[in-house]
Amino acid sequence: MIDHQFIGRLLLETRQITKEEYASALRESRSTGKSLNDLLLTQGKVSVDELIQAITMHVDITLLREALGMEQDSLRSKRGARALGSYLEKISMLFKMGVLMSNETSMSSLVDLLLREAPTVMNAERATIFLADHATGELYSHVGVGLRHDQIRIPWNTGIAGWVYTHAESLNIADPYRDPRFNKDVDPRTGYRTKNLLCVPLRTPAGPVIGVFQVLNKRAGVFTSIDLEILASQAARAMEHAIEWDQLRQRASLLKQENVGLKQALQQKEPFEEIVGNARSIQELRSLIRKVAATETSVLIQGESGTGKELVARAIHRLSPRAKEPLISLNCAAIPGELIESELFGHKKGAFTGAMGEHLGVFRAAHLGTLFLDEIEATSPAMQVKLLRAIQLGEIKPVGENVSCHADVRLLAATNRDLSQLIQEGLFREDLFYRINVFPIIVPPLRDRADDIPVLIQHFLDRFALQSGKVVRAVDPPALDLLVRYPWPGNIRELKNEIERAHILAVEGGTISVRCLSPRITRSYEAMACAKEASANPTLKEATDVLEKRMVIEALESSQGNKTLAARRLGLSRQGLLNKLNKFGMT
Repeated sequence: MIDHQFIGRLLLETRQITKEEYASALRESRSTGKSLNDLLLTQGKVSVDELIQAITMHVDITLLREALGMEQDSLRSKRGARALGSYLEKISMLFKMGVLMSNETSMSSLVDLLLREAPTVMNAERATIFLADHATGELYSHVGVGLRHDQIRIPWNTGIAGWVYTHAESLNIADPYRDPRFNKDVDPRTGYRTKNLLCVPLRTPAGPVIGVFQVLNKRAGVFTSIDLEILASQAARAMEHAIEWDQLRQRASLLKQENVGLKQALQQKEPFEEIVGNARSIQELRSLIRKVAATETSVLIQGESGTGKELVARAIHRLSPRAKEPLISLNCAAIPGELIESELFGHKKGAFTGAMGEHLGVFRAAHLGTLFLDEIEATSPAMQVKLLRAIQLGEIKPVGENVSCHADVRLLAATNRDLSQLIQEGLFREDLFYRINVFPIIVPPLRDRADDIPVLIQHFLDRFALQSGKVVRAVDPPALDLLVRYPWPGNIRELKNEIERAHILAVEGGTISVRCLSPRITRSYEAMACAKEASANPTLKEATDVLEKRMVIEALESSQGNKTLAARRLGLSRQGLLNKLNKFGMT
């Protein structure tokens, strides 16, 4: 026989349930007559697989006792064995349902599973699920396969389903048509005759009732409410998980839409956001970009290294009719000569050693979009012939292929060299030069627009603050003076790197001081000052001022900005140093 209390004690001893949960279920079992284990299942204290493990242990112990002769009348308990088998069969079916439900992450597919499998488990003809719609105060139906109906919606305080939902109690009705709570209008709508029914609340372990679950027309015998309550308990937990999955999918869908929107916004954002500055040369640059962007004309972007030629290419692309298509960039100088053809035009599998698969190449990747070739002067004259054909005719031949294919691209090229000089040296083809130099744009070096340096510095500080979460408010006047006077041979790229380094060294919430700057910045200024003084025949006072200012800067650097320590090294009082700083505009 099945000893439910013994199984409960096993669950307690294996710490599947607490003493309080065991005691509470035991009291309710004694007062209601329901099985202790069924109550633990219904209340969500244990899962079906945990109960099966405990039952299996109970059976093993019972068989062992029989083998040792410890169980009285053990051989006469055939009826008990049949009861045990029946109970295990029921639990096994419920376990199967639990496994099936745990694999469902969609609410609709979970409901379909319940409606398909529940009649088999309950030996019934049909199953119906009503879920609560809090927006309308109604219960809406999910009815088993084979019934003719539209979705049924009823106020959640009417009918048997409404009563079970509002009272959170089960109903086992042998003759529904004799029960005043039964809604007789439902059967004609479904084309089905209800003979008897069992309806239980769908209750989550830690939450409210979310609906009701009912089975109709027992095939043999009578319904046992505890069976459906166990099934409903599992179903409610599975539905709770399915609802969470549905919500996660909805959030994922929203995030995907938001991501698409952000990408579109990025494409449509102010095209000159990255071209920072107010100098006249930058204003003229923006004007040229606007004019040429709307055309299909090839553009040659010229400028020193680090001036932002790729930013110009991005702006042209964003303003062009091809903005929704890809912008593909390739630095020709970064590709070995033997691989440049493959990178430009692609290759077929096995075209050469190491060609393990097909490669599109940048021309085909940029089809219908824009292709930006940086440092185009790095290509060999032989490659320039093929490049010229691709630009003129839009035809390319991947390495290893015998036939050409078409690629529709708008070409933007860039160089930091004088191509006219390279033509004279025989290093660049003149016909290619004229083909790409239809609309030249020259990006000015940073030294020719020093007034933009403070604006660029603030732009970089804002960017680094967003990236790192560390805010540096500004640059001290002495440090800013050094930065503005520095010639910046590496142009904007060098300035960006310098500000990034200074941002790391500066105190959060503070400012960038002279001590945060690279030694090359301060040494360059000192060298320029000495050269200026040597060539200008300064007076004694002017020479003295230059020397004093240099010594003050060195003292502040060596003392890491500590004015008291710097004053001591200079042989001054702290106030004397402050006076010097004020004199030289370094406060």
